[in-house]
Amino acid sequence: MGKSAGISPASASYHATILRNAGLISSRRVGVAVLHQLTELGRELIGRQPAVV
Repeated sequence: MGKSAGISPASASYHATILRNAGLISSRRVGVAVLHQLTELGRELIGRQPAVV
């Protein structure tokens, strides 16, 4: 993860925590991976249409 994004895993985790605390993403652990997804607020702020559920 860190190499392809050009940042360390610790830095990516820190930034994900900031986004999660702001309500812009949600995160869930799947095995050893953590999956991040935009929340409705996150989608609104970047101008995307809501996901169809």
